[in-house]
This record gives sequence, structure tokens and C-alpha cells, in this order.
Amino acid sequence: MPFRSFARRLATSAGHHPFIVGALGTLLTLIVLAISALTLWANRETAIEHANETSRNVAAVLASHISRTVESADQSLQTLIAALDKPSIRHLDPEIRHDLLFSPTASARYVTGMGVTDDKGRLIDGCCSVTHHWDFSDRDYFIVHRDNANVGLYTSAVYKARSRAGVESVALSRRMNRADGTFAGTALVAIDLDYFKQLLEKLDVGPRGITAIVRIDGTLVARNPPLGAARALNFGKSLTFPRMVNQESGFYVAPSASDGVLRLYTFQRVPGTPFIAVVAPAMNDALAPWQRLSWIVGLSSLSVSLAFCAGVWLLAFALRGRVMAENHLRELTQTDPLTGLKNRRALNVALENEWDRLQRNDSRLSVLFVDADHFKRYNDEHGHAQGDSALQYLAHCISKHARRRGDLAARYGGEEFVVLLPDTGETGARQIAEAIRAEVEGNRTAEGSPGLAPFTVSVGSATARRSSFPSLDALTKAADDALYEAKRKGRNRVDYATTP
Repeated sequence: MPFRSFARRLATSAGHHPFIVGALGTLLTLIVLAISALTLWANRETAIEHANETSRNVAAVLASHISRTVESADQSLQTLIAALDKPSIRHLDPEIRHDLLFSPTASARYVTGMGVTDDKGRLIDGCCSVTHHWDFSDRDYFIVHRDNANVGLYTSAVYKARSRAGVESVALSRRMNRADGTFAGTALVAIDLDYFKQLLEKLDVGPRGITAIVRIDGTLVARNPPLGAARALNFGKSLTFPRMVNQESGFYVAPSASDGVLRLYTFQRVPGTPFIAVVAPAMNDALAPWQRLSWIVGLSSLSVSLAFCAGVWLLAFALRGRVMAENHLRELTQTDPLTGLKNRRALNVALENEWDRLQRNDSRLSVLFVDADHFKRYNDEHGHAQGDSALQYLAHCISKHARRRGDLAARYGGEEFVVLLPDTGETGARQIAEAIRAEVEGNRTAEGSPGLAPFTVSVGSATARRSSFPSLDALTKAADDALYEAKRKGRNRVDYATTP
């Protein structure tokens, strides 16, 4: 029962304000759509964060694997250097020494080059054979160790191995010193780039994603998928590359310098090396599940919201029609059909409202009683049709002069009219009353009013303040008495009630 009562009150309120209902329905629809959009946007950010977290884990594993490989190679270098420092090893037969130092390395799949150079850069011995003596004095790793005694482990730039038919490799090297600390040569381990490529091939980062190993100078070491002939592309010129160089790890979104695809770049420096592990799924790949969900949720929300909004507006227009019909019916019940003025019922309601307002405010309220003079005789002489026209003309004159906001003119009955003038004192009421009387009288002498027999009116006026009349009936009686006095004094005049 309480719900029924609430629903009834809501329907009544909606009926009086149909466009407010439509506007509220539209606002509610927009709020729902906004919430859906914000939720989807939050889910989008979550999807990006999830892709970043996954890429961060992949990059960390990749960097860790490479780091372990480098550490293992470095241990092999240090073991080699320590062995060569022993006189017993140095004085062994060259072939026996070669087999002892390099045979284990020769079995490694990707660590395919290991050797020792003298202080001129000539290969003394290596895993390839004991008889080859290539000159490596132009390699960056030789020059770095020759010129600096404190480099430690050095990772070279990518080069094409002379000893292995141009296989692309990087070298890990350390300096060797004589007993007096002077430069004696280098020990090096060569790692084929296929090692890095096979690591990247095992990673799946989406149809348009990439994984890569890049040097801090911008040189591309390996990439999956490969760039082919463009492998020599240097990323050091990219505006975003400094972020990778200046941080140990990080994340950013940018279009690729090689193909323009927007990707989510997660990078991790490989400790102890100049390498950077990069994992970059494409933005569209990372957001593909979110995009499918967005289409489903977005279209569903939009369809439901539009249907709801359309229903609300249809209801609003239906209510508007109902309200207009009710207002029209109410207007009919409050309007005199002949003159178009308010009827006696509407007058009584307005009188009571204005009287109540007068009791609350220090204002004034004037009432005019207007009556057509000798109107029975007028009807008898000119007929009821012209009598109706005369009453319509009189209503027009009254409306013409009582047209302020709040003024009300009503047909009291027959040929008698009442004019309600809120916030109007004696002087203002007299002016309006006299203007109405004069307007009607003017019709009697006007040459431009053929077809309407002349007539006059008498007017009685009374003005009340908050405490001047004991009741509303007393006020209206005073105005009626003033009207009677005007008729007694000869008609076609205005008479004023004396305030008690």
C-alpha cells in the first residue's frame, strides 16, 4: 500500500511536469552511459597494466637467462686465463694444450668461438684449431683491452666472424697481462647471435608484438620477428630510446621506429652487459579482449539506455498531452463561456487566496463590482443576441484595463462582473474603475461601433488592508454596497466604499 501511494504521487507529479520527467530520464541515461564508459576505460587501463606486468616478467626472465650465459662465459674466460698463467700448462705440447683448454667449448651450441691473442692481436690458439693465426688487432675488444688495463669483462659490438665464414657474433673478452703488468693479449669467447634469436623465438607476445635484444648504443642484436635487410637499423636515433639507456627497467607506449605500430614497450637491462631486453606487444593485441568486451557492453548499454530514454520521452509526451487536456478542462471549468473571463468558482478561489496573502503581508487588496446599467431593458429593446455582444464588449473593456500580473476579472453572474486587484490601493482602484466606465461610455458616442447599441456601467470599489475589514465577506459586501450606491446616485458612475 505505501508503494502504491508513492507511485500515485510520483505519477501525479510527473503529469504536472512532463518535460522534467523527460529531462531526468535523459540525465539518468547519460549517467548510466558515463558510468559504463568510465568502467570500460578503467578496464582498458587494467588490460594495459596486465600486459605490462606480463611483459615485465618475460623481460626479467630473458635478461636473467642472458646474464647467466654471460656469467658462464666469463667463468670460462677466467679459467682459461688462470690456466695459461700456469707454467705447466704453457709448456705443454700445443696440441695437447689446445685439446685441454678448448675441447669443452667446442661442444657448446652457441658459444662457438674461444681463443687467445697475443699483444699484437694475432690469434695464438683457439677452439677452431691450433694452426689458424688470424689478425684481430682491428676488433674493438682488442683495442679496448690494449688501451685500458681496468676494463674487466668487455662485450663487443656485433661483428662477422672471420674464423667461421662470417657468422654474426658478439665477443666476451678479458685482458691478459704479463708478470710485470704489461699487456700480453686477450682471451675471448664468441657467442653467435643465433643464441639470442633462439631465446626470442620461444616467446609469444601476440601477432604484431616484438621481442628484441638491443645494445645501449642503439644497435639491434636480435629481433623476433626479424627485420631482414633492415637489421642494421640503429635505434639510438629514436626519441624514446634514451629512456631505455638511462633506466634499469621501465615501460612506455610509443609507435615503433621500424614499422609505426603502436606498442607497449617494457625493457630490462641485462646486468653486467650493454644489452637491453625488450618485450613489446602491440597495443591492439593487448587490448583485443577488452575491445571485444567493450563492443558487447557498449552496444548493450547504448541500446538499453536509448530504449529507456525513448520510453521516458514517449511517456513525457503522453503525460504532456494529458496535462494539456487537464489544463484545458480545468480552464473550461473556470472560464465563463460567453465572455472568456473567469467564472464565479475561479473568482471565489482567487479571492480566498488573495485574502490569505493579505493577512500575511502588509499590502492592499482592491475589489471592483461592475454592473451594466438597465441591462434587462437593454435586452428587451435590442434582443439577447446584442445583449450577449454587449457583455462581451464589457468583458473586453475590463480585461483591457485589468491586465497586470495578478489582476483577475470574472463574470459574477448575469450582467455583473468582479475585478480583483492585488497590491492596489484606493487611488489605483479608482483609476482602473474610471477607465473601465469611460471605455464603455465611449462606445455610446463612438461613430465606429455600428451594430452595438450603447450602454453604460456602474462600478463599486472597496480597498482593504490587513486589519481594515474583519473578513473577506465584509470586503466584498462593501464593494457591492458601493455599486448599489452608484446606481442609486444615477448610474454610469463609480462609487467608493469607506474603509471602516
